[in-house]
Amino acid sequence: MLKSFIREIIGAPPVATDPCPSLLGFRNTSYVLVLFEGGDDDRPEMQEQLLENQQDALSAHDIAIVRVAGGGVFTSLDQAMEIEADEVRHDLDGPSPEEFEAVLIDPNGTTKFRSREPVSVPFLTDAIGRLPTEL
Repeated sequence: MLKSFIREIIGAPPVATDPCPSLLGFRNTSYVLVLFEGGDDDRPEMQEQLLENQQDALSAHDIAIVRVAGGGVFTSLDQAMEIEADEVRHDLDGPSPEEFEAVLIDPNGTTKFRSREPVSVPFLTDAIGRLPTEL
């Protein structure tokens, strides 16, 4: 009882209440476009073409790219991350490893949209611009 009272006063640890604990490293710093890159079709390649040479626009809008491919998690620069693919899939209720999906996460860790089709940078920036601002 004392423990629950203390938790009520100081709050639960952030990981316990975070909507996407596997991406906690991005919290309060950027939007994250998570790309679940299934191998059964050409949508991952189409998505890569849409993001090609767009790093400046992504940076200007504080959008980080995280790719979940097979059993690994990678940055947009193909650097492996210390995150488990299954954790990201679980946290975001992601598709099977064979399927493609793009998921935009806001800086608070909340899912803002999902798409089974590749998304362009103008589409992302427009979607972010239409999101309500928090006080």
